[in-house]
Amino acid sequence: MLVVVVGGSSTKAVMHAAESLPEDAAFRAQGVVVTEQQLKQRVSLMEFVYGLQQPKELAKQDEFKRSVAKAMAVSNVVDQAAREQGIVIADKAASDQLEKMIKETGYADRKTFIQELGARGISEQNVIDEIKRQQGNARLFGKVTEPVKPVTDADAQRYFDQNRAQMVTPEQRDIANIVVPDEATAQQVLQQANAGGDFAALARQFSIDGSTKDKGGSLGLVQVTQLDPGYGKAAFGAPAGSAFGPVQTPQGWNVGRVGEVRPSEPVSFEQVRDAIKGKLDNDAKLAAWDGFLAQRIKDADVTYAPEYQPANPDASPVQAGQGN
Repeated sequence: MLVVVVGGSSTKAVMHAAESLPEDAAFRAQGVVVTEQQLKQRVSLMEFVYGLQQPKELAKQDEFKRSVAKAMAVSNVVDQAAREQGIVIADKAASDQLEKMIKETGYADRKTFIQELGARGISEQNVIDEIKRQQGNARLFGKVTEPVKPVTDADAQRYFDQNRAQMVTPEQRDIANIVVPDEATAQQVLQQANAGGDFAALARQFSIDGSTKDKGGSLGLVQVTQLDPGYGKAAFGAPAGSAFGPVQTPQGWNVGRVGEVRPSEPVSFEQVRDAIKGKLDNDAKLAAWDGFLAQRIKDADVTYAPEYQPANPDASPVQAGQGN
């Protein structure tokens, strides 16, 4: 069994005998074995609490399985670090958060919520433990990043000067849109719009988008990043006052019209100072957290079963992006 012992800057490949992990194990971290069944239960919990979705595509399921194994291994490592720091979450704090969760998710009462948990093979205690884990992790993050120096105005000014080309307000366009079910209808709508037809009237007549139909198809002022990539390219490539399309999106076939165009403009340091300071502060804290995690993962000596070994077992979640 080829496993990778999690390291800092380099990966050490070590051969272990097949019996080094029990047959039903997903991984071992800090000497504790986590079974496949325990991992599956944690996935069910993450689906319920966080809306995690398992991919339907067969090609992506293997990567997903390895990713969740890595996520759970790192989570267990962080839990142990929190305990070592003396971080304890009171039962009442977790219970209060659970009550808030029940209300926000629209369940009639706690009993109905617990019944739904049971149908998924999850207990109320599982959810409370997860809440405690997240609250504990947040406190640990605060402790680890407490030594990070505050970001000064001079730091922000230096970043602004070094990235002045990106310090602009993005272009915005006033877009109206008509969604129809097929390309033939879209071509018909586009021809009428190009012939001088009233776009708002066409939207009311043809559009199947109930949220914009009665507003003449208006999407308001939007940035290109707010739009479907293909549609955004067409919308921001057309001149003001013109119709464009048809463009197919998951919603259907689209014909749009460009109204007012507000070009990109430079911003002043005062406009973005607080945002820059927030970014720099966050970056510095993530760097400190990343270094802490990398060492803790290394010390945990995580061993994965071959079918659960992630692509980057030695990378912290910060480095790997998704924790792979």
